Amino acid sequence: MCSPDHFAARLRELEADKQRLQAEVARLTALLGPAAGTGPVATADRYDAQAAHCLPLSILDNMPAMIGYWDTELHNCFCNQAYSTWFGLEPAQIAGRHIRDVIGEERYQLNLPYIEAALRGEAQAFERAIPSPDGKVVRNALAEYVPDVVDGTVRGFFVQVSDISSVKQAQLDLRASEEKLRGLFELSPLGIALTDMNGRFIEFNEAFRKLCAYDADQLKALDYWQLTPEKYAAEEARQLDALARSGRYGPYEKEYRRQDGSLVPVRLNGVLVAGADGERHIWSIVEDISESRRLEADRRVAASAFEAQVGIMVIDSERRIVKVNRALVESSGYAADELLGQTPSLFRSDRHDAAFYASMWQGLAQAGVWEGEVWDRRKDGEVYPKWVSITAVKGESGETTHFVATHIDISERKAAEQEIQNLAFYDPLTALPNRRQLRDRLHHALALSVRNQLRGAVLFIDLDNFKTLNDTLGHTAGDFLLQDVARRLASCVRDGDTVARLGGDEFVVMLEGLDLDPGVAADQAKAVGDKILAALKEPYQVGDHKCHSTSSIGVALFGNPHDSMDEVLKQADMAMYKAKAAGRDALCFFDPAMEASLLKRALLETDLRRAVEEKQFLLHYQAQIAGGDRLTGAEVLLRWQHPELGMVSPADFIPLAEETRLIVPLGQWVLETVCRQLAVWACRPELAHLTIAVNVSAHQLRLPDFVARVLAVLVQSGANPQRLKLELTESLLVHNVEEVIGKMSELKAAGVGFSLDDFGTGYSSLSYLKRLPLDELKIDQSFVRDVLVDPNDAAIARTVVALARSLGLGVIAEGVETAAQRDFLAASGCHAYQGYFFSRPLPLEQFVAFAEKFAAELEDAGP
Repeated sequence: MCSPDHFAARLRELEADKQRLQAEVARLTALLGPAAGTGPVATADRYDAQAAHCLPLSILDNMPAMIGYWDTELHNCFCNQAYSTWFGLEPAQIAGRHIRDVIGEERYQLNLPYIEAALRGEAQAFERAIPSPDGKVVRNALAEYVPDVVDGTVRGFFVQVSDISSVKQAQLDLRASEEKLRGLFELSPLGIALTDMNGRFIEFNEAFRKLCAYDADQLKALDYWQLTPEKYAAEEARQLDALARSGRYGPYEKEYRRQDGSLVPVRLNGVLVAGADGERHIWSIVEDISESRRLEADRRVAASAFEAQVGIMVIDSERRIVKVNRALVESSGYAADELLGQTPSLFRSDRHDAAFYASMWQGLAQAGVWEGEVWDRRKDGEVYPKWVSITAVKGESGETTHFVATHIDISERKAAEQEIQNLAFYDPLTALPNRRQLRDRLHHALALSVRNQLRGAVLFIDLDNFKTLNDTLGHTAGDFLLQDVARRLASCVRDGDTVARLGGDEFVVMLEGLDLDPGVAADQAKAVGDKILAALKEPYQVGDHKCHSTSSIGVALFGNPHDSMDEVLKQADMAMYKAKAAGRDALCFFDPAMEASLLKRALLETDLRRAVEEKQFLLHYQAQIAGGDRLTGAEVLLRWQHPELGMVSPADFIPLAEETRLIVPLGQWVLETVCRQLAVWACRPELAHLTIAVNVSAHQLRLPDFVARVLAVLVQSGANPQRLKLELTESLLVHNVEEVIGKMSELKAAGVGFSLDDFGTGYSSLSYLKRLPLDELKIDQSFVRDVLVDPNDAAIARTVVALARSLGLGVIAEGVETAAQRDFLAASGCHAYQGYFFSRPLPLEQFVAFAEKFAAELEDAGP
């Protein structure tokens, strides 16, 4: 495309050529005569003459632009090859023709205003789409009409038509590119900003504005120095130096200070650019790296956790192991490369069936988590227990992508649990259930017999003259005989029946599932009893001695709704003594005439109901001592002041209260009384620190509103929850453990403490024990009583202390009656005590006096 200046220079050259042509035309006209200059033919001849003699015009033929000259009559005087070729003609075919005939009527009318302006001496330039005559090719063209003015007179005009298709396309491409760039700029999730060399913001996108948390106008009034904390000044200087040397800076990380003063971590990259005015600017890309830093921190934490002492395994959605940590490798015995790509079934032992694993995966699919005790197999074949927790990892669309499983080897814990179980519930000599285990089984059997409308029987067995044999042959022979008795008893009963040793030469056989008819049930029990009498009558080979021993058996049936465990055992015991009195080697049933005691029980129940209504109960407080010299609180014990019988033993009325559910209102009264007392003590400095422990029955804890009741009493009384301790027994953990844990957790969150009473006498599983929000374990007095003479009780006491320590719990021993017992417990690691050695249970006034005296003596003793 020719510029106006360039075209003016060309016109001056053409003007000189034209003058030479005119001179030559005049010479030819003189030679040829007047006809040579008339008519269209003459015009064509004149054009040819000009072309022949005006050699500089031949240059125009080689130009790509379309160039022509038209006179004032709009006849063509000249066109170059590009011009004629576009119209599919030769230059000679265009010469002399009217412009309308060349370009067509339509285009002529469109161009006429420009033509007329050119004939008035006004240069014209305009763009036009020019199709070829056949319409197949269209050019985007710039048309320029330049008037030919000589001595102020327009003699014609020059036409130059330049193809600007490529320029127009380039402009379109540039515009499209600019629109794309603008779209990327505005829609980019990364912040983009243009600043001058002083850091002032010239332009920025919405992502950058949101990152800085300023309005656009506010941000334009700032520079990046105002967004950058001073601690980054040195690094900023280094980055600007890099920008000056290389034209770019970054990437580097720093923080921006937002409008609210908060800091956001960012990563920056930038380049130096020059504007059209020559001024230098900086384009910067700013990335918010808050999330990436959080993810990196999480990754570091996860990596640290992954190398913890707990075994961890990552499983993909196809249940293939993709990652394991060192702890899992060490506990399983497999190398990591032996585990990767395998399924967890590699660890399976024969302790669980297919239904167990199906239930586990089903639970995972439904809840996304599963945990439980699993027995797996190590590489060397050893089967061991572990606690497994599995969590499903979800993808963005909610699908499960992986599972993360943690494995805790609980072999030692299970061994300790089994040791406690064996020591607490089994006789070490015969491996038979002991008294505690028998009582627990009998408790369940009583309930089951009523529910299933069946009867059962307890056979109380005592060896005749065992003491004489034991004294004669020695304890070793006696122990051997007792073991043989245990084997013979076990051979006389069904698999579902129970054989227990109470101690010494006393054994109990419990039969279940007997006929509902008392007569038939008695016959069934007698058949087993006769079988036992015969079996125990057989000679015993004890070393070199053949010994003979008989037995006396007392039988008591159960299955009535009001039968109690203690009553049934007592009836069987009474019947056994009747058998001995009858000459031994005999079996006797409980005599119905003995049921006077049952009548007494019925009368006691009536009195108990009246006592609840008339509030005949008292509270006694038994001190709890820490370290032997610090009073920490008391356990509150319920006493019944009967108007006629006097003080009734708790052993007589507490079981009855439990059975009749009167324990619920009784327990509520105790809780309210204790909380009021705590509120009173809170105002007395010498008593404010004391904690009161309250026993909670199973009936109370199972109340749906138990938590609400306790919290309401605390609020109404104004008592400090942290001074209240609730004592639970292990029997509460047999049923609805999750519900119990939930209620305990709610109260624990409110500040209430928990102690597990009579620990070691029940069925608590350590897998549940570690989940209970307990504060302490209480060693049962049955263990403490003989701790100095019975190795089993001593071992149990030590085990409970060790278990409490491993679980991070306190431990207190009840029933401490001697200094020797206290010293043994202290040496075993138990430093909190309760028992007659320190104080018997006292009425409120006496306990307060005891506490005051205790505090005074401690103060007098000095530090």
